[in-house]
Amino acid sequence: MTWLLLLAFQLGVETPLADAQEEARAQGLMREIRCVVCENEPVSQSTADIAVDMRRAIRKQVEAGKSNNEIRHFFTDKYGQFASFRPPTEGFWLLLWAFPFLLVGGAAAFLGMRAFGKRKPGLKPLPDDGRGPLEG
Repeated sequence: MTWLLLLAFQLGVETPLADAQEEARAQGLMREIRCVVCENEPVSQSTADIAVDMRRAIRKQVEAGKSNNEIRHFFTDKYGQFASFRPPTEGFWLLLWAFPFLLVGGAAAFLGMRAFGKRKPGLKPLPDDGRGPLEG
């Protein structure tokens, strides 16, 4: 009976990696990967069962020598782009990253052309007849 309790306790406890640098890398990845059950909570802070499994998977892959990108791709392939706090920066997503800057640049160009553009030829200022703007 006692050995069952010890086994259950051992399975529930997360053990850090033996190498401190690998554990630090795993912890960094755990902060970048989102828990798929919790709302906007990284795997490192979530107490959900799936987050525990995801942390174990991260540690196993770090221990196996996989790169950070390979580990990120593993989770985004399995759970979709939602699992990553870091949105991709290629293809269509690059356009989404650039859109706000293009919008501001376009608006500035439009306003600059309106303010400093050439006036139509032949337009002359209205004559000043001495009356103020509210006088009729």
